[in-house]
Amino acid sequence: MSSNLTSSYFLQEMAYPPYCIQPLKSWGMIAIGGGGGTAKTGVTNAVDLKWVYLNQSSDPTNNKCSIQNVNSFTQHDSVMRMVSLRKQHEYLILALNRQLKVIMLKASQRDADNGLAMMNVLPPPTPHIQDTIPIVPVQRNVRRRHNSSTSSIPDSMNIQHRSTVVLHRNGQATVEAIGNTNTIVQSPTNRSNSFNFQAGIVTTMNNIYTVPIQEHEYVNALVVCPATQSKLFVGASDGSLTIYEIIWPATSSSDRLIQLKLLTSFTAHKKEIDDLAVDPFGTWLISVSRDYHVQIRQCTSAFDKHNELDLCQFGMNKTSKTPKPLYRIRHVRFGIVPSSSSSNATYYLYTSLIPQAIVDKLVSYIIQWTENKQHEFIVRQRRMVSYDRISAIAVSNCGQYISVGDSGGCVRIYASDRLKLLYEHQAHSIFVTDLAFMLREENYLYETSVLSISADKNLYVHNVHPPQTNIFSVSFLIVMGLLLLFLLLSQIRFRFH
Repeated sequence: MSSNLTSSYFLQEMAYPPYCIQPLKSWGMIAIGGGGGTAKTGVTNAVDLKWVYLNQSSDPTNNKCSIQNVNSFTQHDSVMRMVSLRKQHEYLILALNRQLKVIMLKASQRDADNGLAMMNVLPPPTPHIQDTIPIVPVQRNVRRRHNSSTSSIPDSMNIQHRSTVVLHRNGQATVEAIGNTNTIVQSPTNRSNSFNFQAGIVTTMNNIYTVPIQEHEYVNALVVCPATQSKLFVGASDGSLTIYEIIWPATSSSDRLIQLKLLTSFTAHKKEIDDLAVDPFGTWLISVSRDYHVQIRQCTSAFDKHNELDLCQFGMNKTSKTPKPLYRIRHVRFGIVPSSSSSNATYYLYTSLIPQAIVDKLVSYIIQWTENKQHEFIVRQRRMVSYDRISAIAVSNCGQYISVGDSGGCVRIYASDRLKLLYEHQAHSIFVTDLAFMLREENYLYETSVLSISADKNLYVHNVHPPQTNIFSVSFLIVMGLLLLFLLLSQIRFRFH
């Protein structure tokens, strides 16, 4: 679907396969994580921080969109998932194969005019630690964008302000990762035997706060309660659900990391958990698994199961000895209802619907659910996507748009109210691994913009332009209006004479 109201731009080829992308509220940046397994393949594992420029320029050679590297934090393992939190500072919680890792991001400041640098970071760890995580500034000549979003060339202003970032004219800045250097032992208040690893030992080796995961399992899904940012839900490959309390540091200890206190862990599904989602008000937790079940749980202790989404309504495979649903849900996301919508709901639940078996030549769908008065989720509408399986979905923070990526590398953008297709582009050569909308407050050039990453290592931005006014149609309407006015005045004049 090509249109002069949409555009797509290649931004960068990554040095590693990217798996997750996360917008950051503090500085209008994005974080990208991934890796190729350094120990076995030699391909880097890292988290990269970047600025995306949605520039508009009269220069026809300017592709209007570009990217600026800010910093890169190498990891000992691939970064499979990540979530961000923001209060006093911006935090990233990374899901590595065998570990959760908490990183605090703070701005470093440098005044190039007088050569003095002021670093808002804690003292680095002692140099004798062998496996210190290096902080490698990929590109240090970073200038903040004018009007918070677009210009990469500073104007006549001597200083530019953006949250906690202070950049002087002709100055440089990076964002560093810092943390605490202590060890905390946490014991769960409740744990089933099926998730029986030793008492949770939480360490902050090398200024990075880490939480170990069961030896034979890996993290498959990660979500934070958006209403309070007080709970972290972790889904594992064995179907286990682990819940942590997020303990925020006191305001007087603004340079300290958040702490993760293990509340409980239990077996929620018989097979691996594919995805998790929490509604905007922190009421419901949705967990998706390959055991044909989509569970709805309360987000408060004791996290009881409330209900399930009905997959049988989408068809049953009756050829097998035990009838099974034809489709399964792979992704779950919540989105607020736009103010322009006629719906009385406050939020929608979005899910992908893909065939149970890869060999099944069935269409994949995107489903929009709404909660009824009995607190049950029912299908509001569904839209056919493609015969390629859906591999990623994202919902804009304003709730107006939803984006879908598939196994063929195609990216689509829909209007959430009617699931109307606004944009479609075959950007990647292989499956899309993740999608992220540019935050609405950071994007005033386009109606919406989506960032896509893929196993082909490429990063793209996809834009939906504001509706354009047809000057010829407007001119025609003006002329017709003037003509009708002239005729009306002529009739009035004729009657009075």
